[in-house]
Amino acid sequence: MAGLKALIDGKNEKGFACFKANDIKGVANLFTEDAKIMPPGSDTAHGREGVEKAISGYRAAHGVTTLKLKSEEVGPMGSDFTYDRGTYTAKAEDGTVADTGKYVIIYKKVGGDWLIYIDIFNTNKA
Repeated sequence: MAGLKALIDGKNEKGFACFKANDIKGVANLFTEDAKIMPPGSDTAHGREGVEKAISGYRAAHGVTTLKLKSEEVGPMGSDFTYDRGTYTAKAEDGTVADTGKYVIIYKKVGGDWLIYIDIFNTNKA
C-alpha cells in the first residue's frame, strides 16, 4: 500500500506543477481520454477537453494559481483501478486561501500508466 500512496503522491505533484505553470493541457494529460470531472456547481465534464474547460473555469472563478491535495486514504479497487480520497487547498497568487474542500479521485491503469478516470471535488464554502 505504501508504494501505491507514493505513486499517487507523485502524480499529484506533477499535477500541482502543471497547474501552477498554468499548463492546463498538461493537467488534462494526467487524465484518461474518457475521463469525467465533476466540479462543484457544474455539470460533469467529459474527456480531456472537458477537463481543460473545467480546470480553466475553476482557476478563473476562484482566482486560483496553486492547488495542493492531501491524500487521506488510498487503496486498490481491483488490478486496474485505485482511489485517492482527501482534502484540497487552493490558493490565489498572493498566497491567500481561495478555496478548501474534499475530493475523491479514481485512477485507471491505461497502457501500464495510472491516469485519472474520475475526479469529483466539493468546496467547503457555503
